[in-house]
Amino acid sequence: MTRVVVFGASGVQGAAQVAALARAGHHPVAVSRNPKPLTIDGNPIETFAADFTDEQAIARALEGAEVIFLNLPSTSFQPAEPVLAGARTVASAAAQTPSVRLVVFNTSMPVPEEKRGIKAQDDRVDIRRILRDAGLPVISIQPVVFLDNLLEGWAYPPIAERSTIVYCHKPDLEVSWICHHDVAQLMMASMDKPHLAGRNIPVGGPETVRLEELAAKLSRAWERPLAYENQTVDDFCDKISASMRERAGIDADRIIKQMHKAYTHYNESPEKPFKIDMGPVLKELPATLTPIEEWGRRTKHRLPDPPKA
Repeated sequence: MTRVVVFGASGVQGAAQVAALARAGHHPVAVSRNPKPLTIDGNPIETFAADFTDEQAIARALEGAEVIFLNLPSTSFQPAEPVLAGARTVASAAAQTPSVRLVVFNTSMPVPEEKRGIKAQDDRVDIRRILRDAGLPVISIQPVVFLDNLLEGWAYPPIAERSTIVYCHKPDLEVSWICHHDVAQLMMASMDKPHLAGRNIPVGGPETVRLEELAAKLSRAWERPLAYENQTVDDFCDKISASMRERAGIDADRIIKQMHKAYTHYNESPEKPFKIDMGPVLKELPATLTPIEEWGRRTKHRLPDPPKA
């Protein structure tokens, strides 16, 4: 049994990691700002209240920890400095905790080796550097697009209201969609691979599909006909801009400019950042990944009744 401290445990990605660790027989410690009592399959999970600004609290949370799973907020929609400061706090506390033997950093997005001028990605590059400069052994797990995004945020309403998947992917874009559960599985597979420290590992799911193919697979899994729309980058940013400008205290113009740059890169880059060959990855990180239709069957209960014709 490995004691694994999961930062960001109240978020959907961290929660999936806590559940996967518990079910695999490890001892997760779910760290968040305001934790609530937590059980997995009827078994209580240890929780710890800590803010990323409180190094003493972070140090107490890490007592006895062998592995850290680090999830940090995205800087796509919020200032970067508090997130970078949080990374520094965790790095400092972890470097002074003798029991810590590995940090597994979930970047939550594709991240290049070097900065490309896309702010959210560049901040992740800085976080990797902060952790490693502290002398920590770090494996960076770098997922592409999450299937779970379809059930939250801006992607969910058109599915719920008109059975249509709307996503900012051009028609021929090939995407290795991955679910939160599988990211957790890959992070767990890395825990006993200290020789991989220093590596940045892009990860995706077991299938790479176009949006049209995704809709067909989920139509079968959810047992309802689904349409799809390949949203253009301009249209996506226009719609996001309208909602951004309703929120106080944010620089909507900066955010939209960055999102336009990021999604243009995802759609047009010859490097194909959303397409991952998982064969070599699974040789190093053995894990059973979830096919799209299986994920769909698991999540069908979260959908409302289909709209009436």
